[in-house]
Amino acid sequence: MKRDNIVIMSEEPNFKTELHRKDINAIYLIISIILWLLLTLWIIEIFKLSSETGSDSSTRSNSLYAYITYYFNFIEVTEEILRKFAHIFEFSVLALLAFFAVSTTNKISPKVAYSESRMKLIKSDNEMFILISLWISTLYAILDEYHQLFVDGRHGTIVDVGFDLIGIVMILLIIRVVFS
Repeated sequence: MKRDNIVIMSEEPNFKTELHRKDINAIYLIISIILWLLLTLWIIEIFKLSSETGSDSSTRSNSLYAYITYYFNFIEVTEEILRKFAHIFEFSVLALLAFFAVSTTNKISPKVAYSESRMKLIKSDNEMFILISLWISTLYAILDEYHQLFVDGRHGTIVDVGFDLIGIVMILLIIRVVFS
């Protein structure tokens, strides 16, 4: 703005120049990249397992069931229970990886971190990271079951999404207690 031939600088910082002055922690950047890569690889692994035909999936479950009953015959488990525990396990790992990827990404630059944002007034850092992880994991659980509708011999059900959510919520509650 010009007023009486005097140039008055705006009080608003220029976003582009401010980004160049931010401190970036290289360690957190590397860890963040590794965690996002692990999260992506885990999503690909879940996708590959969901892409197996019904007979291939049953063969895998039967092999695991035979192994458990042979070596751990004191544990009473059916193949159906084993499949539900597999859902709980794979999506609890997904939620765990998502939480650590999101929280580590936030630590790359403290000047542009979530803790400096206006939303900070709403939730604590961990609560926000938990909500983001919950969103990512739940969305993928729904997409995974939808994907199974198109695989020969498989079917996607809302019940399986429920078992996925058990794993997701269980691990995120543990994170909430441990990191509070």
